[in-house]
Amino acid sequence: MVQKLLIISNNPKVMATFSTIAQCCCDDYQQVLYQTRNKIHAGALLLTHPLAGSVKPGESPYRSVVVDEREEALDLRSLEVIEAAIDRFNTLMAGARARSYDEQTLQDFQLIDYQLLKSGLESIDPALTREPVRL
Repeated sequence: MVQKLLIISNNPKVMATFSTIAQCCCDDYQQVLYQTRNKIHAGALLLTHPLAGSVKPGESPYRSVVVDEREEALDLRSLEVIEAAIDRFNTLMAGARARSYDEQTLQDFQLIDYQLLKSGLESIDPALTREPVRL
């Protein structure tokens, strides 16, 4: 059972849309991975994969991850997954030049990350992504 959801993200679209779920805002993709690892070391359980989707680190500047911010024993599987994601990120970014994108491309990458996160949240609890009823 999920105790307390936390979204760790550097995506402005995610931060604006899921403002009712606890969030941790990061400056860049790498910081999302390290903040996620820090939360796991503190007992959080990884609920979405940090490398979800077919967009590789270095191609998209945005990433969002969901953890259950419980305070229990270190979950070794979560730690293995985040460490592998950090290793993969570092391998792909070694020697890579920083990419710059126009505003439309950045919005497209935000939407891709948003959709991946939304799908993950729906698998955790479909009620998390329902639109509020407007009267």
